[in-house]
Amino acid sequence: MPDAHDANVVVFDFDLTLTRWETARRFFKGLLRRQPARLVLLLVLLPLLAPLLLIPRTRRLPTRCAVWLATFGHSREAMHALAQAHADAVFAAGEALFIAPAVARLREHLARGDRVVIATGCWEPLARALLAHGGLGDVPLVASTLRPWRGGWVSDQHCLGANKIPMLAARGFAPPWAMAYTDHHADLPLLRHSAQWCLVSPTADCLQRIETALATRAQVLAWRQ
Repeated sequence: MPDAHDANVVVFDFDLTLTRWETARRFFKGLLRRQPARLVLLLVLLPLLAPLLLIPRTRRLPTRCAVWLATFGHSREAMHALAQAHADAVFAAGEALFIAPAVARLREHLARGDRVVIATGCWEPLARALLAHGGLGDVPLVASTLRPWRGGWVSDQHCLGANKIPMLAARGFAPPWAMAYTDHHADLPLLRHSAQWCLVSPTADCLQRIETALATRAQVLAWRQ
């Protein structure tokens, strides 16, 4: 059983829970657009990759291929610099990345003394750079990592779905948790270990899946509308 200190952990998802778009997807798409030859190669490969999306075991391979193409030839230092430059550009353009009510709720939890942690499938350096711009750089972050492979970068630890549980535990945020916020049914394993939970502007399919799986009505927060 957790002690009193561990009983007030609040877990926030990042993309589409605190943010208005999927941050890693936008970042890697931007890298591909900067390198037209690689984008053309990806388009050529699409007829071969598209069928993989229909099979659960191979569904993520097209995305991994796209990330590898986008990052080919970049060193670790260059990748971190690109992430920082992307975050700088987003905020320099005045784009409203963060959802104001979501950030306000996170700050309310902090003000109450809750242990808040952000758990996200976004690549860690990118998430850190964006959070720093949003004034949330001090909030603990558990995020996905990449590893070098054949000249590019591929997924190492993917902080998504059930993987979030051991990754959070390894950082000192073991379940059960007091509260969780997410927008996606991929976080069902997280919700099962949370005393309370909220869905942020979920799709109809997401809402149905979660309510069916947990046999209860969800508390929905329409923060992105």
